[in-house]
Amino acid sequence: MGRAGLGQLRRDLRAARDRDPAARSSLEVALCYPGVHALWAYRVNHWLWTHGLPLPARVGATVARALTGAEIHPGAQVGDGVFIDHATGVVIGETAEVGNDVTIYHGVTLGGTSLEPTKRHPTIGDRVVIGAGAKVLGPFTVGADSRIGANAVVVRKVPPGAVVVGVPGQIITRSRPQPAHHDDSLPDPLGLSLQSLLTRVDRLEATAALQAATATATTAGADGDASSGATGTTGSGDGGAARPARTGGAPGIGRAAGVGGSGGRGRSGSGGNPPRVTIRPPKGGVWQGEDFAI
Repeated sequence: MGRAGLGQLRRDLRAARDRDPAARSSLEVALCYPGVHALWAYRVNHWLWTHGLPLPARVGATVARALTGAEIHPGAQVGDGVFIDHATGVVIGETAEVGNDVTIYHGVTLGGTSLEPTKRHPTIGDRVVIGAGAKVLGPFTVGADSRIGANAVVVRKVPPGAVVVGVPGQIITRSRPQPAHHDDSLPDPLGLSLQSLLTRVDRLEATAALQAATATATTAGADGDASSGATGTTGSGDGGAARPARTGGAPGIGRAAGVGGSGGRGRSGSGGNPPRVTIRPPKGGVWQGEDFAI
């Protein structure tokens, strides 16, 4: 494989040591890491594939899958510094392209959704982190410095620096470029959306309570004025002619007492302010970006 090939193998070892705190030495990585073994076998099989020996390349890939648990098609293009942690269950299809310094955890599938003999697998940019069990399906691009959450199912293009979680995968935020081993907690879009909905319901209930109190106070005030006027209307006794009642009965007389008195301010107290409602903002903050849906 020459000096360049040996340099590539050393970079594979260095990538594993840099991104796995359990790695104690290069010798340990070389002997005990199936992800590194799968990459080394892929390098040999890819050389055979590109030099007109597809059958030996496929045989070598089959043997490597049995030994490491990772299936990397020899026709795929895998860059330098890629780290496959644990390796078990990783599948990388024929037309997949993986950039440099990518981290792939166990159970990841870079697969296709078409049966046509064309480009049908994803293109992964540099320094992307793909969480355990994630499925990236289709001939689209995952931008550099993105992070795919565990068990996410990604079926459309991802912009650079994005964070994708959920089924189907949703872009919930964009971050600055970070090293491939950077470990930030991924946000919970469902929890954030539910908290946002609860906050909105609280506000709507407060508004509805204020409107109901205002309407009750208005009605009660009108009833109080009518009752007050009724007590001031009496017959004169001569001829049955009724004297007009004195207008402007005292406020608060009748059913409006305590409710519509003193101008009918209502149950909410002075000034008609809405009831106090405690709004709990989302702990993780509000998500940013587009393509979010429940």
